[in-house]
Amino acid sequence: MSSTNTPDAPDAPDGLAPPLERPFVAAGDDDALRFPDSSDLISKLHFSPRDGRISLGRERMVLLHVRALGTLRRALIDALGLTQARALLLRVGYTSGYHDALQSQQIRRDTSLFELLSAGPQLHALEGMASVRPMELRFDRARGEYYGEFMWRNSAEAEAEMMAAGVSPVPTCWLLLGYATGYTSGFMGRPIVYREICCRGCGARHCRIVGRPLETWPEVPEGFEFLRDDAPPPAAAPAPTCTSGPALPDGLVGASPAFVAAWSLIEAVAPTTTAALLHGEIGSGRSTLAAALHGLSARREGPRIALGAGHGDADAVDDAFARAAAGSLLLDDLDAWPTLSQRRLLERLDAAAADERPRMIVTMIRDPEDPAHSELTRRLLFRLGAFPIHLPPLRDRRGDILPLAAALRERLSVRLRKRLPGLSSRAERALVDHDYPGNLHELANLIERAAILVADDEVLDVGHLFGGEARSTSLFRVEGGQLRREDPEADAQAPGVDLDGFVGDALSRGVALDAIEEALIRGAVDRADGNLAAAARTLGLTRAQLAYRFRKLSEDRDA
Repeated sequence: MSSTNTPDAPDAPDGLAPPLERPFVAAGDDDALRFPDSSDLISKLHFSPRDGRISLGRERMVLLHVRALGTLRRALIDALGLTQARALLLRVGYTSGYHDALQSQQIRRDTSLFELLSAGPQLHALEGMASVRPMELRFDRARGEYYGEFMWRNSAEAEAEMMAAGVSPVPTCWLLLGYATGYTSGFMGRPIVYREICCRGCGARHCRIVGRPLETWPEVPEGFEFLRDDAPPPAAAPAPTCTSGPALPDGLVGASPAFVAAWSLIEAVAPTTTAALLHGEIGSGRSTLAAALHGLSARREGPRIALGAGHGDADAVDDAFARAAAGSLLLDDLDAWPTLSQRRLLERLDAAAADERPRMIVTMIRDPEDPAHSELTRRLLFRLGAFPIHLPPLRDRRGDILPLAAALRERLSVRLRKRLPGLSSRAERALVDHDYPGNLHELANLIERAAILVADDEVLDVGHLFGGEARSTSLFRVEGGQLRREDPEADAQAPGVDLDGFVGDALSRGVALDAIEEALIRGAVDRADGNLAAAARTLGLTRAQLAYRFRKLSEDRDA
């Protein structure tokens, strides 16, 4: 890879980019433009037929027929016109690219900037959109300078358009162009806009794009006006956002559709005085979200008093009503209260006028419509169940599992005073595929167990979480172009390697364990041309772990 003080690259076609001195400059067949191995990205693509889910890391994906994409494009053009249809699909592509940029920074944390940038084209290929070849690339992320030229082979979007309408008079790869713009903008931290200068959909052999900072174009490329600070968002769609979910109070994590639906109802009812009824399985977060609801209410400065099944005698109920008068009264697990406690609560509600009561927040385990509720419980629900909110179980929030695990890991790292750098790919797959009968409580227990068992600065693996049990049995991953069932125990061994034979041979030859470890480490580092991050991925280690062991080998040899 080129470094600082490299010569200026030649002028771009048509004078699109002035020659600038950059820390990264490469063009043509320069070895620096060869993308790194993409096995780290491929390992994040999983298929779960049982749940009807395809996921790429933390993002849910879908497979779409190319012919269906062509039909969608023509329908949009017919309904909106060419200009608005292009703008809409550019925006959709931008959102996809931007979120892939966020995701790639998690997957390739300890890599060079070129390897991080390369993840965008590699993810685009993995998602079936196009095969990407870099032709020229110059960037300085610190100075915000960028020029990139890429070739797309086998553009799915060009193919879709040609299937639907034949050869086009204008470039057709709007989703792809938006993706490249979104990904590079996320990588650079500023708007980088691409133009398609050749298109397979127009009859060219391949597609070709050129990208540069938004303000360096003579005029904003059509369809990307939404990236200008002074441009109002078009009516066709909201302005692109960098967030991946609703703004939540500290301590709450959630961006899955099921959670967002529940949270939107909490936000709607919080400013009112209407009683809110939160119902869901044990461990689904009812008490936590009840506290969040109180924090959003007009009475958030007042106390939040909790009253449960074991505190429902007459004196306790009267005392709780009095103490919570200026705040909120949480009636926890109301459907589990004994009859006498429910009766006393009903009497207290009948005696107090609505405007004299505290803000009522109720939690229940069973659905309010459950016919098994007693007559007394139903009478209470007539008074307190005006605004029911279902809290989804964790198995219906699979997109939130890894962010929740990360938040738990960070808290435990502080509490245990231990460096917990992350989860192995096998551990992530096992966590996402687990059904969690204990919901959030069970996830918290799994992460805490693993954090206690794992060594300092070591990634959490399946054995730390589940005690070595193979839990990921319904997921499939891509291997050799085919889907292969996940098997965490088998994953511990490289496919096709006779480890029994290797161990037997090493033992018969009297090879020491330290010698085997040294050979593996030095071999991985040599194969990665000294790139410790790439070598660490090969060995299933973090970069910090490998750097420590590699440095220790050198110190031992010099001693």
